[in-house]
Amino acid sequence: MPFYDMYCQKCDKEYNIMASMSDKTTRQIPCPECGSLELETVYKSAPAYIKGGEPACPNSSSACGGCPRAG
Repeated sequence: MPFYDMYCQKCDKEYNIMASMSDKTTRQIPCPECGSLELETVYKSAPAYIKGGEPACPNSSSACGGCPRAG
């Protein structure tokens, strides 16, 4: 079963929940804390990788002075 990042509107918390795809489709995933079925999927972007396997730095523009990790 896959993991989903879910947000509970009732208790205002975010969880990473393992559930079946059919439970997600039919909105049958209960909140681990309050039991509410009012969960919404949280979409997050995957990190960008550059050649060499390092994640791309979000501060790589010359306007901010470049990446603080570089050097």
